[in-house]
Amino acid sequence: MENFVTYAGIVIGLIGLGVGYWQNRQKAQFEKIVRANSWFNYQRANNANGTVQLALSKYKEKHAENISSDVIEEMARADAFGQEVFKESIRQIHFSEASFKKEDIDLWESEGKISQGAKPLFLQLADKNKPEKDA
Repeated sequence: MENFVTYAGIVIGLIGLGVGYWQNRQKAQFEKIVRANSWFNYQRANNANGTVQLALSKYKEKHAENISSDVIEEMARADAFGQEVFKESIRQIHFSEASFKKEDIDLWESEGKISQGAKPLFLQLADKNKPEKDA
């Protein structure tokens, strides 16, 4: 009977190790998906925000003589909402990246992942003394 308990304990322990390994792989895969999704949302928010700003500029240019205050107000509101979504996408990147230091931000800028204009928003969230997550 003691041998049975010993072998059952070993089997349960091995199953536990297997489940732990599998969960660790699932967690790593999930973190990778979240990180990719955060960058995807950042790019889309950046594009949408730039499009609204361009539309506002073109409207002002083409209708300089008879600008509608209602249209300008709605475009300004859309721009403000776009800015908030853009900032939120940066915050999501901050949460999903293993490291979010000035050096990382400089690298992302040099790689073309972020623009020079967006860099100050990233730097506001840069970790000063935060330890890096395990990769």
